[in-house]
Amino acid sequence: MRKSKDSDIYSSKSKNSMMLDLLSQQPQLEFNGNREVVIEGSKGVIEYSEEIVRINTSLGLICFEGRSLNLRCISDSELIIDGFITKVEFIV
Repeated sequence: MRKSKDSDIYSSKSKNSMMLDLLSQQPQLEFNGNREVVIEGSKGVIEYSEEIVRINTSLGLICFEGRSLNLRCISDSELIIDGFITKVEFIV
């Protein structure tokens, strides 16, 4: 027995909305080379120095290591780190 096209459209829409929900909960990182990173979906700064920045997210910690690291902008869910980023580690 073959499915109707209408049921395919509805199941496709529900799959797309579920994917958007999952993506909206995940942190988004946008790098500008190794000199700047914008993190959306931050839940707070755990550790901050010129050599290391640890960020809490819904998926775990993200650790940035480097030289002359600076938190340039912090808001409720977004922050910008600049400096010379040498390592990014995801701790789940």
